[in-house]
Amino acid sequence: MSFLRCLVLALFALFAGLATAQDLEQLTQLKEGRNFRTSSTNKDWKTSNVDFVPVLPGKTLTLADVKGPGTIRRIWMTILPSEPGYSRLMTLRIYWDGETEPSVQCPIGDFFGVGHGVDAVVNSIPVRASADGRARSCYWVMPFRKSARITVTNDGSFATWCFYYQVDGVREKVNASAPYFHAMYRQEFPTKAGNYLIADIKGKGQYVGTVLSVRSLNEGWFGEGNDYFYVDGEAEPSLKGTGFEDYFGEAWALRVANGPYSGCPMFEGGYTGARASCYRWHVSDPVRFERSLRVEIQHMGVGQNAKGEWVNNVERPDEYSSVGFWYQVGPHAPYPAMPNGPDRLPFDYRRFIEAETLKIPPPDSGKTEVVKENGLRGDAELEWTNADVGAELNLPFTTPEKGQYQIMVLITKRSDGGIGRFLIDGQAPSSPVSFFNSEEQQHQEIALELRSLEAGKHTLTLRCLGKPADADDGRRFSIDGFIVQPLRKRP
Repeated sequence: MSFLRCLVLALFALFAGLATAQDLEQLTQLKEGRNFRTSSTNKDWKTSNVDFVPVLPGKTLTLADVKGPGTIRRIWMTILPSEPGYSRLMTLRIYWDGETEPSVQCPIGDFFGVGHGVDAVVNSIPVRASADGRARSCYWVMPFRKSARITVTNDGSFATWCFYYQVDGVREKVNASAPYFHAMYRQEFPTKAGNYLIADIKGKGQYVGTVLSVRSLNEGWFGEGNDYFYVDGEAEPSLKGTGFEDYFGEAWALRVANGPYSGCPMFEGGYTGARASCYRWHVSDPVRFERSLRVEIQHMGVGQNAKGEWVNNVERPDEYSSVGFWYQVGPHAPYPAMPNGPDRLPFDYRRFIEAETLKIPPPDSGKTEVVKENGLRGDAELEWTNADVGAELNLPFTTPEKGQYQIMVLITKRSDGGIGRFLIDGQAPSSPVSFFNSEEQQHQEIALELRSLEAGKHTLTLRCLGKPADADDGRRFSIDGFIVQPLRKRP
């Protein structure tokens, strides 16, 4: 283990230890109050273990409807997904004291620290995502005086059959000056001219966190933009940053990392079309405001200017999405409308090409077959087994016009999955892609690099590289399908 990694782990243990010590110290102070919990447990709780509920497309599930005063102290959930990107298609809303407009409104995945509709591990103090990112826990303290209502809406196209949840809190007296918890989602696909707006808050309170996700749509590095905090209407921000990765506690680009108050749970790399998602919790340094707060970040980086010259600091039209977290007293300003579910995803599944429906030539070796199974998109996928090293499977597709395109392949990882590499028209090979997962099968989006393609016929190729050392067999490749995504342009 490297010295740097040891240092990072030691610092995480130190800060986590301090927080844990404070929590343990509070246990010596007896307080008035009565615990409550709402959960998905079966009504026949003595004999049944069917402790999940379905959420049909367009329907809303109420997780909690509690009469106050009180405080929510923990929210936990896990979901058996029925479609890719589910964590950005499920919308979390929280209403305090009978308000008609929610104080929390954002996709579930982003609320718990990861954007793009992707599952990834998060190990921070306020939120945690374990079990490969599928078990989500929130520890933000959320006081209310009269009532608290928490809902989840399925804005996707398929039913979510298994939604498990627990909401824990205490019915207790709440300080008259206690602020309400807020979280708001925003996105620009792609970003507009000018700084990207994370939050524009009216009222008195303190800002406590940011989750920011980026999909790079241009060559070069996207992360040179500075963060700016404009407090109480000031013309010049009193808090100025030094760069994208700096705000999230990193330096010299990004890498996958988790810390108590900042981290980067998802970073696909520096290629064009790669995705990243970062979090920053202002727990030790909340940004206080009396009347208003505006939080912005530049979308600047290495790129080409209007003359086609490569420069170090140019505004880039990448895709940005975010959640701002804060506490405030009194009513909040109206939030922007949530985009439609499919429009929140980096890849448009309305363009999905089912691999099992394609007419394909026989592979160089091995065999292909259509395997039907619930939980797959279309309940079936194409499987290629017993492939020799170097053998190739070719999948045809067409593009309607010349332009920039990104291909995303949806694969299934299994205990006998192999190692492969994707190519487009025999060129620009991807990094090695593992189809292996030692435990239960797992779906994963593989985003290839953006490429310029002519109008007409093309081929997506999967080349067998072999098998992982610990795979049962290791020559099985399962492809649910793929999306050929044209580059989104600025309006």
